[in-house]
Amino acid sequence: MSKHKIILASLIGIIGVSFASIFIKECANVPSIVLSMYRLDIAALILLLINILKKNKILPLSRKELLLGFLSGVFLALHFYFWIASLKYTSIASSVVLVSTNPFFVVLVSLFLMKEKITFKMVLALIVSFIGTIIITVNDGNLFSSKIDKVALFGDMLALIGAFSVSFYFIIGAQLRKSMDTNKYITVVYSSAAIFITIMVMFANVDAFHYSTRDFSFIFLLAIIPQLVGHSAFNWALKYLKATAIAITTLGEIIGSSILAYIFFAQTISLWQFVGIAFIISAIVISFKYGKV
Repeated sequence: MSKHKIILASLIGIIGVSFASIFIKECANVPSIVLSMYRLDIAALILLLINILKKNKILPLSRKELLLGFLSGVFLALHFYFWIASLKYTSIASSVVLVSTNPFFVVLVSLFLMKEKITFKMVLALIVSFIGTIIITVNDGNLFSSKIDKVALFGDMLALIGAFSVSFYFIIGAQLRKSMDTNKYITVVYSSAAIFITIMVMFANVDAFHYSTRDFSFIFLLAIIPQLVGHSAFNWALKYLKATAIAITTLGEIIGSSILAYIFFAQTISLWQFVGIAFIISAIVISFKYGKV
């Protein structure tokens, strides 16, 4: 596959997912589990409708594809739920840094479970990306405060679980994309995630319906742009890049979110944030060059 197409797809993915924090911020009154449910339900329903209209064949699937596809969907749903929930308890900086540890989890699982070799250059990209993440977010709140806040600590744990969950989503996806085309893969995974999170909402003590038209407008945008465009672009690239490279590339969301926050909320970008952005861009470039399957 052309390197330019892989880079283009990754850039589309970064831009798409970067809008997530903007739309989530605009739905502050909607519980995280409800946001996650609608994001996945709407995306899955649109995909199913497109497949029906185009008469695309999703079935039959092997038992392995069904099982792994469902597991990937479960981990995706858990990632959204725990990450969005973490923002209600801890600072944005802490949440971003901790959920951005997902490439480290990808490497550990790849090394010990998948027996995949990790090159020195990919380890370097990993380190550079995390340094960039720290630099960008260090000035937000009391990220390194010595005072223990039990509420913030709970939020930090949620963010870590979110990082752990999305790592398995990428690893399983990399395996399935070897034999499944993008449409079939995302239809199975998004649908599985939607079913799983909807069942969770049914047993949760939350209101799933009584929200404003404005809230539902941003929820719809959340399903279309970050999910159907952003995540689907990354899932397309999973066939050509290793899971570790994709995980590092998704950190571009931090850059995109910072730029969008500047555009929409007039949030300034400091000199240190520019330095951090340079680190992350460097890591992404390295992962593009040395993270091919």
